[in-house]
Amino acid sequence: MTVGPIHALNGFPVWYKDENGLRLMLNTDSNDPFAIMDELPNPGQPVSFPDNFPSEAFYFIAEAEMVTGTGERARLVLALEAAFVNEVPAEGDQIVFGRVRIRVAGLQPNVEYTVTHPYGIDTFIAEPDGEGFGEINFTEDIGGLNGGNFELALESRVFPFLQWDPNVAPLAPVGYIGDPNVPHPVIGSVLVDRFGEPQNIFRIEGPGIGIGSPDRATTPGINPDNCIETRDFNVAGKISTISGVDVVRSTYSQSAATGGVLDVFAMTDVGQQNLEVSGAGMNTTRLQGENGIYFARVNYPGALPPSSITVTNTSDNPPSLKESTPVDFITATANYDNDAKTLIITATSSDEVTPVILTVEDFGLGDLSIPIEGLAVNTMIVPAEITIQSSAGGLQTIPVTITGSVNNPVGVTANAGADQTVLINSIVTLDGSQSRGAISSYQWTQIPEQTVTLQDANTAIATFVAPNEAAQLSFQLTVQGEGGPHSDIVNINVLETASEPVADAGPNQTVQQGSIVTLTGSTTGEVSTVQWVQTSGPEVVLNNANSPVATFTFPNQFTTLTFELRVAGPGGNAVDTVTISTTPDSLTVNRVQFRTGDSEWRISGTSSVAGAGVTVTIYIGNSLNGTILAQVQVDALGQWEYRVEPSQVGPDATRAISLQSSSGGVLINVPINIRN
Repeated sequence: MTVGPIHALNGFPVWYKDENGLRLMLNTDSNDPFAIMDELPNPGQPVSFPDNFPSEAFYFIAEAEMVTGTGERARLVLALEAAFVNEVPAEGDQIVFGRVRIRVAGLQPNVEYTVTHPYGIDTFIAEPDGEGFGEINFTEDIGGLNGGNFELALESRVFPFLQWDPNVAPLAPVGYIGDPNVPHPVIGSVLVDRFGEPQNIFRIEGPGIGIGSPDRATTPGINPDNCIETRDFNVAGKISTISGVDVVRSTYSQSAATGGVLDVFAMTDVGQQNLEVSGAGMNTTRLQGENGIYFARVNYPGALPPSSITVTNTSDNPPSLKESTPVDFITATANYDNDAKTLIITATSSDEVTPVILTVEDFGLGDLSIPIEGLAVNTMIVPAEITIQSSAGGLQTIPVTITGSVNNPVGVTANAGADQTVLINSIVTLDGSQSRGAISSYQWTQIPEQTVTLQDANTAIATFVAPNEAAQLSFQLTVQGEGGPHSDIVNINVLETASEPVADAGPNQTVQQGSIVTLTGSTTGEVSTVQWVQTSGPEVVLNNANSPVATFTFPNQFTTLTFELRVAGPGGNAVDTVTISTTPDSLTVNRVQFRTGDSEWRISGTSSVAGAGVTVTIYIGNSLNGTILAQVQVDALGQWEYRVEPSQVGPDATRAISLQSSSGGVLINVPINIRN
């Protein structure tokens, strides 16, 4: 499968082509009875991008429908769809994705069903619908859903394209793969079912699904009580009659003020094509090439290259055009000397006449100008690649090569632990387990002289019994290994008596969801260790949990958290508790629309609490006691959306919905805009 050049007018690929050579274009002709597309913003006016362009259109779509034994609808949608990131046509927001959608209602809940279709076999457990039945609600969209990356759609399952079976009358309309208004058998699936037949079929198998259905299976070897199937599909797709053209690169070289040369690289479909390049002051020149890759080197007169050139595919009817602005070509090298810690960059422009400024785009040091003799920068920042931009429009990204010695491995580091205050005659633990590196040995020694007896002095953790009188003791931990030895000292303060510690966890707080919360604790008395511990609520990550003042980010939930400040010292232990609560989020609704024609919901809005974990539950009716329509996620910008068709649930007599957020916000009795 391949994707064609980008259309000069709408920014979508001109075509997609499957492995059979079937090439389909994006059909946005609102007057074409075989086109499937969303309504134009200004119906009756010519299509233009982006002001009067459909928010959804198709290169290919095949749909099949059946009726289950309970009288409900089973629907299959297979499509290669063109749309936009935010639904509204806008430059740079174009997306193309392959879709497999399966919707079935009226099933037995929690029972397995197998769906066979031209692009695979999928197994589902029917989910309870809240009304005593089960349903399948599956959508698989694969493509560049963030804009661009049109090749990603080729990773979807909707290839090769289905088309009307030419052995079954009537034939498809000339120039199309089918008439979407007429169900018809199809060909195109490369898969074979268990009966050895091509999977040009929509089949659902499960207990009792065929009893009472008009679509009971007729395939020999299948129990029709447990299977429904159809071979009729509504298919839409317009065969592309043009190959299109895209300019991959147009660069100029000039060494004299009397003119220079243009290097033009273009792409189109495979097969012999006639491509020509033209521009102001230039002789029209044919590009050479084959297999969709073409090139030409062309003279131009004067001190400047033409401001724009046009590459035309004259094989197309009408001819396809693509304009391009010639820029200079940058030749460059970049090397980092790991011994001198110096990045050396050299670059030249193919324009030797016009003064050209070459600049390295910021990789952490700001934009850097490259002198004629080259640039040398002393830096510890080493990018994998750099991008050089020319004032004449050229842009070049090159990898950074590396020379010099290897870096030294990380050396061992001793960590003797925090200083301690202990009581006389107590057992004291010296903990060096936080030492780092490839340690080969540990050694604890008392300094300046040995007055206590150390146990396990050659391990990470040693112990001793404190003397029977007040004293100040110091111990040194020495570790051996790569880059060693390395030592660290810990001090032990031995007391005859110590005051009891007191913990104060600070006042209770009410905060915003998603905000950074500061726990302002304090201690009095003789304190050796401090530890914050969460005791209730969704788990959070505490920063500086072993100090009186700690912080955390409140979760995006309408909830309450409690924490304990636990302190310990030679005189005992103490605990205090603090409670952190929050306020509900604010919900808004931008659109509440239900289309009766295809049972489609379009609901969107915002929450004042953004990000992962926030959900909005949509209820049918003017209260939170109605049927749950859906639960949707709030994105990182605080926006949420529910869009589905067909829906098994429609508006009730109140013609309203109600909303409840997991962050506590509530909206009651929001009117529904109901349209055909």
